[in-house]
Amino acid sequence: MENNIEIKKRLCPLCKEPKYSNELFYNSEPWKLVQCQCSFVYMPEVPIYERMKNEFSWERNFEKEKKVSLKKKIRRKVKTLIKRDKLKFLLNRYCEKGDVLDIGCGSGAKFENISKIYTPYGIDISEESANKANISFKKRGGKAICAPSTKVLEEFGENKFSGAILRSYLEHEHEPFEVLKNLKFTLKNNACVIIKVPNYDSINRKIRKEKWCGFHFPDHVNHFTPKTLLKMVKDANYEVIKFNFLDYLPTSDNMWMVVRPI
Repeated sequence: MENNIEIKKRLCPLCKEPKYSNELFYNSEPWKLVQCQCSFVYMPEVPIYERMKNEFSWERNFEKEKKVSLKKKIRRKVKTLIKRDKLKFLLNRYCEKGDVLDIGCGSGAKFENISKIYTPYGIDISEESANKANISFKKRGGKAICAPSTKVLEEFGENKFSGAILRSYLEHEHEPFEVLKNLKFTLKNNACVIIKVPNYDSINRKIRKEKWCGFHFPDHVNHFTPKTLLKMVKDANYEVIKFNFLDYLPTSDNMWMVVRPI
């Protein structure tokens, strides 16, 4: 491994067990993927946050994908629109008006078609993305900051948000359980949290194997199944509001869930 100073080891994010039971063949040197005895799939060695911020940020990691076919661009655009409509529907259905926190906010594009009754706030590890989101969010009375998401309580304080968005985020987070626990304190009573993650249990992953679209080394450090996602949110003391079979179809590469803190 090129520089051990820039790498950190971690326990299983779900059960905190230091030893894993199985090393999987879905690897990309120097990164490896393992399965814990509790069944959670994760990367046991990850880049430190500063390296993620400077070297593996989304805009840098996908720079090489700029040259793609027109067909692929159209397909991606359609998928993005579908995701935004899903997010918009879930927010309107379960979240009261007020301040909404987007963890892993990226450039802030998620809020482009979200109702004005929601004031956007965001946190992102990428300085470039956070700055773009901040410009956009300020126009609606909110803001975005660049910081690890484990700092969310420290940065925003208690009892502030009517809702939180964790869309395409938990798979990136080195400490997902700790973020979920800290997030609870920033939420108001009856606030909702909308979660979307890749579905490791999908049929497509089993067929495509190492070519599955859910694998991105080293930025996807956690891989959830319906079972492990449920366990993590319940262990963090959240009540599941919406997570039926249609939200985690085995034919879909993604899962959606809505929870509330207990």
